[in-house]
Amino acid sequence: MVGTASCNYKSKHSGFTLQRFKITNNQLLSIAGSIKDSMNIVNQKEYVIILILRNYNSSPEFCFTFAKAEDVSKDFIYIKNRRIIGYIQNNGIPIIVLSTENSKYDFEMTFYKFIVPTTEVKYFDYIYFPEDQYSIDSRGFGAPPPFFDPHYYYYACKGGKIVSITYGK
Repeated sequence: MVGTASCNYKSKHSGFTLQRFKITNNQLLSIAGSIKDSMNIVNQKEYVIILILRNYNSSPEFCFTFAKAEDVSKDFIYIKNRRIIGYIQNNGIPIIVLSTENSKYDFEMTFYKFIVPTTEVKYFDYIYFPEDQYSIDSRGFGAPPPFFDPHYYYYACKGGKIVSITYGK
């Protein structure tokens, strides 16, 4: 049996079913609502809101951004190596939740103060595992990933309150 493959063809399985999480912290719930409004996501099928949970300098951080739905897997999960956690339903808009925490235990110990899992699940066709996640150039050598620099809204838990923070200024 002989087969051919094209580097331009992105074969993928049909999507992921993610577990829903519920925000239990009132400040984070308010922030998620205002982020949804400020990002003005009109076309839910084209753009999605992403929440990246990370532990930075021993402080839980919440990083909100948005991207085209078709770019979530490539840019946020595979290039940035984020762990898929689930989703949050915020006034009818799903927010994809990712994390930099590799340990499930560390994730739960840090973030279960803010979000908790539910028994609900939802299917997301734009989250997939690409067969060609490592790019090669026309000569067959590894190609660097494309430049990717989204805008983030950062919040951190400091002194029991979630506050807006700024990096790079």
